[in-house]
Amino acid sequence: MPSSSKLILRHLAVFFPLLILAAATPGRAFYPKEFAYPPVLSQALDALPDGFITIGAGYETFYYSKGVFYQKIVIDNKYTVVPPPVGAVIFCVPRGYQYLFLDGTSYYVYRGVYYKRVLEGYEVIYPPV
Repeated sequence: MPSSSKLILRHLAVFFPLLILAAATPGRAFYPKEFAYPPVLSQALDALPDGFITIGAGYETFYYSKGVFYQKIVIDNKYTVVPPPVGAVIFCVPRGYQYLFLDGTSYYVYRGVYYKRVLEGYEVIYPPV
């Protein structure tokens, strides 16, 4: 399989569970600060939740709060829910994660997103194959 196909499959493995979860919450236009369900991808918010942190991943800036990643929409001065960026590092994995030990490596899974412990915290990774 060409490497571009593997990359697409990895992206789907990371983002597809999030799309399913997002689709499971139809009609929800407002989400309280403590999300009962993950917000819908691409949903625009006027403000970030309390306690958010700023994260750099690659050349982009993201905002993170309780397992959800956001980016600023400059034109509208709003924030949109985005898929977790691979390579982003957070201080701790959100409550409710599942622990996975595979081939001698520890992984932490929260709402279909895989994290691996690194020196700085927990890094968003592609699912292990």
